[in-house]
Formats: sequence, C-alpha cells, structure tokens
Amino acid sequence: MKKITTLILMGATIAAGVGALTPRTVNAQLFYPPASDRNTLMVIGQGIVKVPADTADIELFISGDSIDNELEMQEFSLLANRTISSSHQKSTAPISYQASLISKNNLTQASLKPVVDSLVAKGIKADNIKVQISSDSRKNQAKMLVRLDKPTSDQVRDIIATANAATSKLENVSIEDVSVNYEVNDCQALQSSAYQSAMKDAQSRAQALATAMGVKLGGASVAEPFYSMFYPSCNSKGGLPLPSFGGLLSSPSGNADAPAEIEMKKDIFVTYTVQ
Repeated sequence: MKKITTLILMGATIAAGVGALTPRTVNAQLFYPPASDRNTLMVIGQGIVKVPADTADIELFISGDSIDNELEMQEFSLLANRTISSSHQKSTAPISYQASLISKNNLTQASLKPVVDSLVAKGIKADNIKVQISSDSRKNQAKMLVRLDKPTSDQVRDIIATANAATSKLENVSIEDVSVNYEVNDCQALQSSAYQSAMKDAQSRAQALATAMGVKLGGASVAEPFYSMFYPSCNSKGGLPLPSFGGLLSSPSGNADAPAEIEMKKDIFVTYTVQ
C-alpha cells in the first residue's frame, strides 16, 4: 500500500500549492495513479456473506399507565370535592393511598406473568424469558427479553404477536417498542468467509483489468481500509452505520421484519504487480 500512501500525500501537497497548478493538473494527479518503473494494478475487493442466525434476542419494552398522572388526577379530584381554605393550602392524597396506588398499578414480575405464560405456551423455555422491572417505580416500565435458538422470521413475528395479544388483556399495559437482534455462534468462520469472498472479488476485478491492458498479474499486497475498525462484529448490534464502497457495513436487524440472518461485508485494498 506504499503507492496509495504516496498518492494521498501527493494530493495533500498539491492542495497546499494549488495556486501553482491548474485545476486540471490537480485533478489528474489526485485521481490517477502515478507512473513508475514498477507497474502495478490496484483494485478494491468487496466480500459479502450471509448466514442464518443462531440466536435471536427479542426485547419487548412494556409500559403501564403513569403513576404520577394517576396521583395528580386523584389530587385534583380531592381538591374539587373540598372547600378550598383561605390559605389556599394544597390538599394531597394520603400517603397510604399513594402507596396502595403504586402497589396496585406498578408493573411487577407477578403482573407480567400472564405474558410469560403465553410465551411458554408457544414453546419458549421459561429460562429463555427474562423480565427486568425499571428501578424507578414511578416510571412503570419493564423490559422482557426473549431468546430464540435457530430462529426464523416467522417465529419472531409470532412471538411478538403473542406478547401483544397477552398484554392487551392486561389493564393499562402495552408494548411500546420492540427490538430484535440476531447473532451467530462462530464469528471467526463468518469473518473468514467474508475475507475469502473479498479476495475472490479483488482477483476477478484485477484479472479483468489485466486482460483489458494486455498484461499478466504478478504478486499481490493486501491491506484493510482504516474504517474496518468501525465494522459491527458478528452480531446485529453495535458499530457505526458507515458506508463502505459496497454499501452498508451490515444489514439492519433491529426491525422485527428483517430476515433472521447475519450479513457481513468486508472491503480490502489489493495491489498487484503486472508484467
């Protein structure tokens, strides 16, 4: 990749002294490789591999009626039925009532058990269902995590529909949002396949160019682009949604309608000597 580095530095030098060169000369040196005694051919290889997901984590974000709102409505009702004193002192609901209201309406493991039971009835192991209640009791929120092994898109949609049907039978409880994340068990194998696909693509491009130029390919030097560090790993979470030369780095999987698969893309820079 020495030639690529030289080209970038040359472009920076030209940009600094652009007044001495015509725009046409600047553009030519920025976008065309420099001539040298050692002829080379540089290509970009793009590898894309898709495999079925080994697991799916379905996150169901559940919420109930706001306890704060209910308390405010109760206080308003009490104030409306009482004679306001001359001091305009605010009347509040008794502490015992507030405690009972929180106890009655706040989401708990027990109150969400019907949802868990509906998923178990669908064949999901109880150990694969986790319920996390918000530490702030006044927010009245919970997250239910459901793990599927060897998932399919139809199974994921069925689980979400089942959970929605179960929560609809509960008073003032609903699923506000859903997130689905797919993963594979053997990340190394998937990554290796992506590199092999990228190298095969680079060889195909280089051979086509060499044939058109009437030259033969020699040895190759390979490098990864700097942005590869931002690639998402072998799961559908994380990473920055940066574009590569071949498109997005990974397929979006947060959507419940996304295919139950993992897609990995790799870009490589390859320089061949030619004769």
